[in-house]
Amino acid sequence: MTQIDPKKVADTVAALKRKPIVSNACIGCSACVAISGDVFELNDDGYSIVMDIADYEGKDVDDSIVACPVSAISWSK
Repeated sequence: MTQIDPKKVADTVAALKRKPIVSNACIGCSACVAISGDVFELNDDGYSIVMDIADYEGKDVDDSIVACPVSAISWSK
């Protein structure tokens, strides 16, 4: 029988709870909204913000990170 490694389980759970963050470097180009509209939206000032959803994995966040022209998006640690 295979034993479950508690550290691997904890690392996996932590990875699933990662949340994207948008820095104040955002210029409001809305590329992230176009790519991941279920994760990002523009606030009243025209800058990207992260919507509060249950799970960010599988939502094309990595594509938004790459597309951001000022590298304002990253994953939380």
